[in-house]
Amino acid sequence: MVLSYLAVVLVIALLFGSILYLFFSHQYSKEIRINNQLSLKSTVNYIESSVIQKVNQVYLSLALGNAASIDLDSLKGNHSKILDIEQSLKNMVQNYSDLIEAIHVYDTKNHFIVSSVYGLLLYEDTPSSVDHTTDWITAMKETPESSLWMKTRMVPQDVYIESREQGKMSPLISYVHSYPFQSSGQDSKAMIAIDIKESAISQIIKNMLPADYANTLIIDQDGTVISAADKTLIGSSTEENLTQSLLTFHSSDERFTPVFNYDSHVVTQDQFKGNAWRIYTTTPNESFYYKLDSLKEISVLLGLLAVAVGIAMSSIFTRANYSPLKRIMNNIKSRMDSPTSLKQDEYRFIDTTFNSLSNKVDSLEETLQANHRMIKHSIMLNMLNNRFTPEELTEQLQSVHISMAYSRFRCIVIDPVNEKWKDLQPRQLQHTLYTMIQQLEIAEMDGTQLLAEELQDHKIAVIICTNQPAEPLSDHIVDFIHAEARSRFGLEFVLSLGGWVEHFTKIHTSYHQANTLIRYSYFFPEQSAIQDLDLLNREASSLEIPESYLVNFEKKLQTRDVQGTVQAIQELVATIKEGPYSAEYSRIILLKTVSIYAECINQVRLQPTEASSLNMYKQFSLFYNINRYSEWMIHLVTEFVMQMEKRSEVRSVDTISAVKAYIHEHLSGDLTLDHVSEQVFISPKYLSKLFKEETGIVYSEYVTNQRMERARELMTQREITVEQVASTVGYRTPAYFIKKFKEIHGCTPKNFMRNLMEQGSI
Repeated sequence: MVLSYLAVVLVIALLFGSILYLFFSHQYSKEIRINNQLSLKSTVNYIESSVIQKVNQVYLSLALGNAASIDLDSLKGNHSKILDIEQSLKNMVQNYSDLIEAIHVYDTKNHFIVSSVYGLLLYEDTPSSVDHTTDWITAMKETPESSLWMKTRMVPQDVYIESREQGKMSPLISYVHSYPFQSSGQDSKAMIAIDIKESAISQIIKNMLPADYANTLIIDQDGTVISAADKTLIGSSTEENLTQSLLTFHSSDERFTPVFNYDSHVVTQDQFKGNAWRIYTTTPNESFYYKLDSLKEISVLLGLLAVAVGIAMSSIFTRANYSPLKRIMNNIKSRMDSPTSLKQDEYRFIDTTFNSLSNKVDSLEETLQANHRMIKHSIMLNMLNNRFTPEELTEQLQSVHISMAYSRFRCIVIDPVNEKWKDLQPRQLQHTLYTMIQQLEIAEMDGTQLLAEELQDHKIAVIICTNQPAEPLSDHIVDFIHAEARSRFGLEFVLSLGGWVEHFTKIHTSYHQANTLIRYSYFFPEQSAIQDLDLLNREASSLEIPESYLVNFEKKLQTRDVQGTVQAIQELVATIKEGPYSAEYSRIILLKTVSIYAECINQVRLQPTEASSLNMYKQFSLFYNINRYSEWMIHLVTEFVMQMEKRSEVRSVDTISAVKAYIHEHLSGDLTLDHVSEQVFISPKYLSKLFKEETGIVYSEYVTNQRMERARELMTQREITVEQVASTVGYRTPAYFIKKFKEIHGCTPKNFMRNLMEQGSI
């Protein structure tokens, strides 16, 4: 026991010290690295703004026509102009003396150079002593680009004395750009070369990174050192020294730790935006961690202290607790209900206690076995509704011996609601559900297990647990369920499937998808199973069906247009199926059509037939798919129109009288057949037929005769214009009124009024 206590203390002390050291060392190292990277980024930005951008400004000043500009077209034979250009270049160099060593302009056509240092030179006759000033011309002629950064080269400090001594050489970097601005080096009219002092870049690095200046390099795209604290490295290639390792290593986070010269270094790098240069800083690892030595010592001391305390406490606890038999006896006695049993021998007492405990365990197992189904039912429902943590769910499934060692899972929801199902008695319903669940769980499928449980409203949830490919397994199970329902019970079930999940703790996701999709089985009865997960998007949709569908349905119903009403119902059903509308909202829209129909028959005081005497809303709730609803509504509409036409035949004389009275009272208003038929609650077609049968003339002819008769009365009673008469009897244009008047009375309204005046009638 002492050794076990000691081992625990040692492990805890080691873990504590290790975690403490690793955490703080990692945090400190991470902070140092981030600061290193930020410093390097600031250095790059400063070099770009104070060197690269300034050089570009100098070029633009020379090329774009300000006071220091050049005009090569006017140089030929103009010596004074050449001297002006030379002086301008010298002035520009003097303005940027801390950065620029010299500026050269090369005329590609006439092959001469104007230099702030050398004056006027012929390129073809350049002496060998100034070769270092013209190598940029050859390089620029070979590039298709408009600009070029040359490699750093060592140039004598005295331009007129060629010396290769290290102390008398200064490193220069030439920036060459073609003229005009967008021309390439091969077709340019001129080339402008600006010699930049490498010492200016080194000074910036030294100011920005004083600690890392000696270990900082700038390398161009070809791997050649452009700038370095050690000037002997300038111009060296990637095959030399540290540069090869730098350029052959790529890091996504711009940091890496290679080994150079048997010492571990951390290398930080960044890239210039203005050209392809990269800057690298190498820092020994010891620079990062030398401040952690004190932390190591503290961690060791804390660990040793924890070990010492642990050893002392383990000794105390061991002495206090080392009596296993006594501890067992005290524990049992504290739980015993009968005081007489305490008088037994200790060993016999322990034996009796274990026998009693064994009997209780056996009894508990029998109770669990008897209630296995109820326990399993509760666990499955809680799993489907995500009421367990992953650990609790694993433990609960193990308690009912359900294995979830499968690679994928999917949930199916079965809804047995149909006309035959509603006719079953409660006992038959329950028997059908239990039989279906049993058949699903005993179904033999290779590498697949089905778990089934009853839900509310007599639905069944089926969980597919499988190691088989996802498809066509689902289709096979769907066909199996339909076949069992037809062969055993003569029923048609509707099914929905959620998506596949990779772990049993995610089964609730698939279940909720399937439980939502089952609502859409009402709208797609022709599908054997609803499994299109895109339908889930409709549940969150806030779109509404245009009001015109219901208005059209109501209008066609009121005018007794059977064909139009049927078409309106079919269009509404098609829109609901195809549109992005939620299931609940779509059911409400269908219920509104029932409400419109009920209001319509109430308005005309029509008593439904015996077959339709049940509450229509209750009938609507009994239909299990939208096709049954459509058939029912079409039947109601057809029956309604038929009854109205029968009633209209009995009341045809009263209807015609009402139509005639309405025409007489509204001669100036809308007397179209559609409008008048709405006033007497019959269809336009039926009104036209009835009017012809009862009066012997067509409806339109009767309206025209009444209007002409009224027009004649108006013209005989008082002085009135033709336009006023036409408006009074419902004609919008006098011309059409005159035409109809002449057809009826054989003369125009004016002639009719003139004849009346001659006869003295008015």
